[in-house]
Amino acid sequence: MKHYLSLISLSILASCSTIDTSRIAPGYTEAYNAIKVTIFGSDNEIDPNLISNIPYASMVVRIGKGPKALMILESVNKDKYTWVSADGVYLVIKNGKIIKTQGLPNNLNERFEPNVNWNQDNLEDFVFTSYLSFINPTLNNLKVESNFVMKEEREEKLVFGNKRLKLLEEEIKSDLIGWNETNKYWLDKDYFVWMSTQYISPKLPPIHFEVTKRPSE
Repeated sequence: MKHYLSLISLSILASCSTIDTSRIAPGYTEAYNAIKVTIFGSDNEIDPNLISNIPYASMVVRIGKGPKALMILESVNKDKYTWVSADGVYLVIKNGKIIKTQGLPNNLNERFEPNVNWNQDNLEDFVFTSYLSFINPTLNNLKVESNFVMKEEREEKLVFGNKRLKLLEEEIKSDLIGWNETNKYWLDKDYFVWMSTQYISPKLPPIHFEVTKRPSE
């Protein structure tokens, strides 16, 4: 039997704060411009040796079939991690899930949802209800239901070699607009999300990211 978890009242939830675009990791823009061609090369492939020398937590992001982009960790606010690219795209990630974006054609402005712990008992027995709000065009409090399925652990090829990771699939749906997709999260034994493919908006292709240098604890 599925158990349904939803938000009792939006009024009791704190809204996401506005991203502070004035605070960028020191020297990041200059460093990025100096190394981006060398790291990605003309064929958009990555040189892991050069990425390892970047003095920031980093990840590689790709939207749909577009080119890969390097993002670095700009700031941390409790359990929310803000990542930024050189062209001003921001992703705010909490527990491996993208909860806010800036600089995309259609931005996820807010995500209200229950806290989900990847290691909680009987995760697959629950249906979680979230409310998403978007900009361009504006759409507020879109109800989205999701349930999770944990797959077997297997060897996955990452930029810096292979890792034993478990694949967690999140099936999402919004009956209101007929939106159905599957998000994927690859987690290690400590439930850190190293890689993910997420549909965050019905008007955007999936966002895929791979952490290339993990943030410090």
